[in-house]
Amino acid sequence: MKGVRVYPNEDGWLEPAEIDRPARYGRATSPAARGGAGWWQVTTPDGSVGCLNPAVHSIEEHEDGTITVTPSLDHSQRKPGGWHGYYLTRGEFISV
Repeated sequence: MKGVRVYPNEDGWLEPAEIDRPARYGRATSPAARGGAGWWQVTTPDGSVGCLNPAVHSIEEHEDGTITVTPSLDHSQRKPGGWHGYYLTRGEFISV
């Protein structure tokens, strides 16, 4: 499933009405977001919402605005029964 990149608003935050829709990803850039470092948020195709953890995930941003994330996205650790099993490659959610 092709994902959709969500860009931050003028204050650097991701609008919930946009980022909370299935198959979305974006980076909050507000100076208040993680001490100015910002963060990546992903909503998987089933609608599970979470942030990418830089201690776990490698995030490559491509010139066209898409991203590649490794390893796989796992929302089941914080929400039992939650979603796990897609890779995000050049903005495309790929089933494992």
